[in-house]
Amino acid sequence: MQHKLTVFDSDVTKKRYPDDAKRFDRSLELLSAAGIDVKVVRCTVPSDVTGGGEAEELVAEKGLSVLPLTEYEGAIIADGEYPTDQILADFLNAPDGVLSVNMIQPPPVNDLPPPCSCGSGDKCSNG
Repeated sequence: MQHKLTVFDSDVTKKRYPDDAKRFDRSLELLSAAGIDVKVVRCTVPSDVTGGGEAEELVAEKGLSVLPLTEYEGAIIADGEYPTDQILADFLNAPDGVLSVNMIQPPPVNDLPPPCSCGSGDKCSNG
């Protein structure tokens, strides 16, 4: 299974942000119970951050002190803190009631179908 959302974390980070780490862990439990999987990578050395995205570049440059990092399809969407429930709900399209907040943003632009080339926008009957 390919993960669209990955959180790079460490034991040091969990100790640095204990309350936020507990909140995030609870959110992961709720998402898992709803059948939504989030990849969490526990890092002990910079080479643990892989995938070729922005997180790998940032950790290679600045080290593990920038963790936690949340990456969505290779782009960093939260750095230096755990992703909020709003970020999780919005980027994972979590159903209402799963987390402490409901999704408020439309799906990420990359998930939207391409616009119709006929130029009539939403009124297109070709698509």
